[in-house]
Amino acid sequence: MRVKREWHFLLLLWMFPLILSAQEIRYDTIRVSPSDQRNIHRNQNQRHDSRNQSDLSNGKPERLNSGKPPVFDRSKLRLGANLGLSISRNYTNLGVGPQIGYQFNRYFMAGAGLKYYYTKARNIDYEIRNNLLGANLFGYIYPVRFITLFVQPEINYTRSTLTYESGGAPLVTKGFVPSLVTGAGLRLGYTHLTINYDLVQHARSPHPTGFYLGVSAFF
Repeated sequence: MRVKREWHFLLLLWMFPLILSAQEIRYDTIRVSPSDQRNIHRNQNQRHDSRNQSDLSNGKPERLNSGKPPVFDRSKLRLGANLGLSISRNYTNLGVGPQIGYQFNRYFMAGAGLKYYYTKARNIDYEIRNNLLGANLFGYIYPVRFITLFVQPEINYTRSTLTYESGGAPLVTKGFVPSLVTGAGLRLGYTHLTINYDLVQHARSPHPTGFYLGVSAFF
């Protein structure tokens, strides 16, 4: 009986140092200050904050809006031009008008453009030369696939010089000319064939009097 008690006493003496050593290395089981270097949660929070800052710098939070369509889509841009060239013995007409549009959806396209026209006409008694520089807005509405409605407000600056063969000082007329062109017709791809009419009908309008055929193409 005495031998058993001595054996139990020796076993407790042998295990006691192991228990103390295990308690000395477990800093996560004691209370420490949040700024203490031994606080293991302090380093974890720092790593978490650094990952969040890295995500912000890399633009990762923007992925939350990745399901929304972009505000501006370059693939919907449409480029076009109005070109004019007519040369004969007594008449010359040169024109260029770059246009840029944006296809908002299948029913509507809108944009803006610039244009320059030069015209010279010669008669028996006089010669007239016209220079025109203008800017415009435009819109195309597609109620159905092959039909289009068209509207184009514009402002043009014109300068006309009339010279008589009999001599004398040339007569110069200049100023701004407004126009409001409307039309309707067919849509063939990005080409439009429309019957147009200038609602303003200014005396120096670059557009013909009454109805006329209009052609525009975008790519």
